[in-house]
Formats: sequence, structure tokens, C-alpha cells
Amino acid sequence: MSTSDQYLVQLSDYAKRYYVKAFEKRYAKRQWDTTLRSIYADLARIEEYLKYDKAETIHVAGARRIVKLYFRVAQTKDSAKASGNRAIVLVEKDTKVATILLVYSKNEIAPPDETAKWQSVIKDNFKDIAQTFGW
Repeated sequence: MSTSDQYLVQLSDYAKRYYVKAFEKRYAKRQWDTTLRSIYADLARIEEYLKYDKAETIHVAGARRIVKLYFRVAQTKDSAKASGNRAIVLVEKDTKVATILLVYSKNEIAPPDETAKWQSVIKDNFKDIAQTFGW
């Protein structure tokens, strides 16, 4: 695959401050760093991941999409889906940029209605994105 097919991946300041810190506390530094590098690599090729069950498009507005990426922490035994770990990502197809808005475990955003809970976080902290998708 040529690099022109790949996305530039960014981690939002909000995700760094609130969600990544929780993972950093829960796992060894090396373990989390490996996981984060893997998430970046997956998102750089997000179009491929959307073809399979490792990621799914949740909302679409023109060239912008909200995607849920399933991932597992390095050196754990669960599958990406069974682990309960998710990244909510804004994928901008025209600029080839994928911005990680939230990285969470289902323990942090628990059922019922996980989708409503993370959408609420986006509404409160990413107002321009929420407006784009009509939330």
C-alpha cells in the first residue's frame, strides 16, 4: 500500500487528558505504549479495517465519519472486540486525517446505552463535531 492511501493519525488533547491517562495507570508503560502504536497503525489504514469487524462506521456527514475502532491492550488475551476497549475516531476522508476523540474501556463508559454516553461526551467537548453530525 502506498503512503498516499494512509491517514495521518492525531490524538485529541481531550483523549490524552482524560482517557489515555486511565489506560496509562492501569497498564505497564511499555504495554500501553505498544498498544497506542498499534492503534495508530490501525487508524493509518482505517479504510482496510472498515472492511472487517475491527472497526465500524457509526455516523456519516459528507466526507466526515465517526468510526468505532475495537482494540485490545498488548499482552492481554482477549480479542479486540471482547476486550471492551474502544476508540471513537473522527475520520476525514478528503484530508486523510483520523483524529482519536475518545479511547475507553466499557468499564468507563458502561452499558446501558454506551453510544448515548460517548455521544454526550463528544457533544460537551467537541461541539463543532457534534454539530456536524446533528447531535
